[in-house]
Amino acid sequence: METWNEIDEWIARYRQGELSEENRAKLIRWLEASPEHEKQFQDMLETEIRVDAVGKWGKLDRMQERVWLRIAPVLVSRKRQLYIWGLRVAAVITLLVGVFFVWQERQEPKEKSVSIASILQVEAGSSRAILETSSGVKIELKEGETCQVADIAGVSVIQDSTGGVRFEDTGDSGEKGIENSTIVVPKEGEYFVELSDGTRVWINSDSRLEFPNRFHGDTREVKLKGEAYFEVASNPEKPFYVHAEEAEVRVLGTAFNVMAYEDDKRTEVALLHGKVSFDAGKNACVLAPGEIAILDRASGQTTVRKGDVGAIVDWKKGRFNFEDMPLEELIAKLSRWYGVTFVFGDDAARHLRFSGAVTKYRTLDYVLNMISKTTDVAFAEKEGKIVIHVK
Repeated sequence: METWNEIDEWIARYRQGELSEENRAKLIRWLEASPEHEKQFQDMLETEIRVDAVGKWGKLDRMQERVWLRIAPVLVSRKRQLYIWGLRVAAVITLLVGVFFVWQERQEPKEKSVSIASILQVEAGSSRAILETSSGVKIELKEGETCQVADIAGVSVIQDSTGGVRFEDTGDSGEKGIENSTIVVPKEGEYFVELSDGTRVWINSDSRLEFPNRFHGDTREVKLKGEAYFEVASNPEKPFYVHAEEAEVRVLGTAFNVMAYEDDKRTEVALLHGKVSFDAGKNACVLAPGEIAILDRASGQTTVRKGDVGAIVDWKKGRFNFEDMPLEELIAKLSRWYGVTFVFGDDAARHLRFSGAVTKYRTLDYVLNMISKTTDVAFAEKEGKIVIHVK
């Protein structure tokens, strides 16, 4: 089961009055299967609410907590029939979603809504990438059947059905077997790769990762353009390096996110756990978990701050999490994921800030309407582009 998308669809369909009795029953069976499922369901409810009510966190959190206290006894009790459980949870969802939307309808003026032209109701991105070998061969990668797509000097390249690829070193490890490969993830895409040493990398849209098919010598080195999240396989004897534009990240075994798009004004590294050094020429620093290093490319200066690194890497879990983000930066992320072009009709709109969260797999018009409801901007389609104006 695709849990994030499935639950998101259940909630969305209920809000539209389209959730079937069968799916209500499926929801209860899934909730009872694991405590983790209950936690995930709570997270989805929270995200769904916050999408439509940025700035009202405290009141909505308290409302959600009270509602969840009513859900919990339903999950604990095993003496009622599944259908009755389904009706009770459906009633709770009714209370949560219904009360909230009645409340918001009274709070928000009608003119805050904005309609996006149907031509812009584009679907979200998906798992897709191109594997480029050093010999110039290009192989399309996507979701589908698990199969071997290449053999590169004794390294098997296995495409996984869930939207990823892994490199398995099964042959001679001599120098003749050293070749580089590149995973190119286009706009509207994302992809996962497991390198031959066991390092796992989630690659975001409009990004490329170059790496050896097998690692030799005293170091492991890769090159990144764009954004990726790394879980590096521990090997103290072979430090791992990520070369990202002007910066270099050195690790022994850790989890971190690197953002280094060519058209961005900065390079950013966020550390979840472990330890990394960040070297950008003029400045070098060592990060502790929860810290973010930001290189300003224009000045060459690096700053380090504490931050919500979990929110930064939510993209790999299937969510956009915008925390007090300038609209200019937010729009760049949407452009890469949905494959559309945005134009600012007013420069003042660039500096407006937005906070909110939403699953990445919503259509673009849903996300833009969410932003318009909570920020003083309007979106309009013109000549295949989306023009942004201050209201």
